[in-house]
Amino acid sequence: MYLRKLEIPDVTGFSLDFYSYDTEKHFEKRVWKPHINDALEVYVLIEGDVSFSVEASRYDLLPGDVIITKPNEIHNCILNSNSLHKHLCFWFDASCSFIFEPFLKHELGHNNLIRPDDEAKNRLNTIYGEIIKASDESDIHKQFYLSLEMLHILKQFTSSSAAKLPSPLLSRIIADMNLNFRNIHSLDYFTVKYYVSQSTLNRLFKDFINTTPKTYLETKKLSHSRMLLLAGKSVSEASLESGFDTSSNYIRTFKRRFGITPKQYTRNQKKTDFI
Repeated sequence: MYLRKLEIPDVTGFSLDFYSYDTEKHFEKRVWKPHINDALEVYVLIEGDVSFSVEASRYDLLPGDVIITKPNEIHNCILNSNSLHKHLCFWFDASCSFIFEPFLKHELGHNNLIRPDDEAKNRLNTIYGEIIKASDESDIHKQFYLSLEMLHILKQFTSSSAAKLPSPLLSRIIADMNLNFRNIHSLDYFTVKYYVSQSTLNRLFKDFINTTPKTYLETKKLSHSRMLLLAGKSVSEASLESGFDTSSNYIRTFKRRFGITPKQYTRNQKKTDFI
């Protein structure tokens, strides 16, 4: 006989927000705008003709598939045709590394798709329903236990499916932007380096990820600045280290995108930001 002991690190700051959308209404084909969250987002497709773009990657989904995006990872949903769009979305405070480290270690835009096998999908579908019921009954303990089981199952299927790269050129540009965004102050950087016109550059971003290169670059800088703010950097330090030309421009851009100033953001310590 062996005495077995389990010591679990402190789990602090655990929080979960979620919604479920289960309607028979058909929606017209559309592309949602790319955005970022402060939380770990778990999107679950129940039914619909849906793809998901994360950074430069595109994932075509099957019912039961899950898309994981970590904080500040640019992503958007795509409804490819007139169809249903039944889905769930969970947002976790990802500050507890013990629980969420397996979902945070991937590179930006890589290994976001989780495709459980049929047995796991069946159990997950049961868990989703039980979480909703527990929420309706204000049973916090049950929601916590169920959400941990859900994460445990999903962890077993991370890196299960590869993404499509919508455009080799766009993939190179975004990889370049991910690496050098702090030092890129004009889109001329891309037009000169990749021998493309401004109109071609705009079309690449618009066609594949429904945004402009200017907005995408701005989002990169802003997302990095938010991590610096939460790490204790001052507004001026976050501005400079994220590649903004002046602090005043940074503050103005931040407030336009998020509705609050960087200082307010730091004070609020917002963990979820649905933009």
